[in-house]
Amino acid sequence: MTDVAENSDTRTTQADARVASSMSVAEAKRQIQELTCAVAARDRFIGHIAHELRNSLAPMVLITDQFGALAEGSQPPGKMLARVAMLTSNLQRLMSTVSRIVDVADLRRGKLQLEPTSVDLVAVIEEVCRELEHAAATAGAALIITARGPVVGQWDRARVKQIASNLVTNAIRHGCGGGVELSVRGAANLAELEIRDHGPGLDGSALPWLFDCFDQVAPGRARGLGIGLWVVKTLCTAMGGSVAAENCSDGGARFCVVLPRG
Repeated sequence: MTDVAENSDTRTTQADARVASSMSVAEAKRQIQELTCAVAARDRFIGHIAHELRNSLAPMVLITDQFGALAEGSQPPGKMLARVAMLTSNLQRLMSTVSRIVDVADLRRGKLQLEPTSVDLVAVIEEVCRELEHAAATAGAALIITARGPVVGQWDRARVKQIASNLVTNAIRHGCGGGVELSVRGAANLAELEIRDHGPGLDGSALPWLFDCFDQVAPGRARGLGIGLWVVKTLCTAMGGSVAAENCSDGGARFCVVLPRG
């Protein structure tokens, strides 16, 4: 009788464990679903607010630009011109930040729409460097492009430019005034963009999550929102490509983007 009772107790304990395990799995699934819904609601909220901010800022930027043109035409005191320039610069910077938040919100909600056309990657890189020439000069960095000729593919031009702009801006910011080297190469089916700086390099311990959203390249240095590299990776993936980063043996960091030419 004792053996029977012990076997019965064992079976009861095992059954209780299975029930508890089943409840635990069900509870975990419920919590995951709740967290997923909460994250989706947060992304919708951020997207809505960011769109509203951008819509409100756009006419302010336009009016400020017009005010600046009027101020230049009437030859006001230099102090007024300086303040108009400062206001314009800060508004444009705020507009850029809000636009990046809009991009993140849209990408996280799967609202990315690609419009592929015939694009010369070299021409895009040259345009990005022209636009960032002032920022590079201010940081003491020289932008050096190496390309043997056009590298054409079927890509969304605006998104390719966004990838390049984010990476070049990152190289200027963290390159500590050294040169930023941009190399564009094309193979039969692939195009490759390599961007290298000569700064202190990347934190090796941060490499596994370097492209995570809201993570910063330089931990402890609040010099960005931590979304630029995540946007780069997301856009590369959406176009069937990839991006990787590594430290160079002779100093600095290197980012390599590979895109199918379509």
